[in-house]
Amino acid sequence: MRMTVRRYRRRRKGSDSLGFSDVRSRAPFFDRLVYLSQSINQTRRPDAPFMLLVTHDQFLQTGIQCGPAPMKHCCGYDTLESAFSALENWPSARLVVDIESRTLPLLEMLDALRRIILYPPFTAVSLLVRADDYDARIMCKTSGPFEVLERQLPAQALQHALATTLPPVNHRSVYFSREEWTILQFLSQGESLRNIALFHQRPYSRIVYRLGRILSKLGLHHRQELLHLLHRLAVSPSY
Repeated sequence: MRMTVRRYRRRRKGSDSLGFSDVRSRAPFFDRLVYLSQSINQTRRPDAPFMLLVTHDQFLQTGIQCGPAPMKHCCGYDTLESAFSALENWPSARLVVDIESRTLPLLEMLDALRRIILYPPFTAVSLLVRADDYDARIMCKTSGPFEVLERQLPAQALQHALATTLPPVNHRSVYFSREEWTILQFLSQGESLRNIALFHQRPYSRIVYRLGRILSKLGLHHRQELLHLLHRLAVSPSY
């Protein structure tokens, strides 16, 4: 009887079995709050950086690092892979990615960022996008709970926005679900809806319904508009 109750408790709570721990995204948020209070109250430079910045723009990096604490505790990286390696050592750091400095297609980069913001360790990610780049901005806002900021903001306004630590807001009706994101990736590779239905082993009508949800979140009306958008975003910036 005691063993039966114990097994039921494992299945109900999932707290005693590896892989089913009750993970919450609040812990990194409170870790960043503690770091922020320590960086303000302490005069010495902390060991862990407050922010990891991925950019090729040296003026942008210098402008952020010259700001007040905790902005001056910022480490710059040229590639997203090196920033991911640094996050393994400093999981409480905030990740800021300059979209204009990407070396990959936007969907590939957003796919990698979705894995760290929607799943443990639930890293806070801010994306810097040009104000006139409507395609990239709408795709970033619908790809996940990212904080999308204009990179042309005045220095003080940008520093204030990046220094503000907000709890993650998960409006799942705004950004793509896992199935919708997979369909979007297949469409960017040139696959038809019927092939996507065969790959997923789902009814064709369900794929069409998910496509309608994708169009609604992007503010589009026709499938051709989506294909043109994916084609424009598939081009990698040249450096």
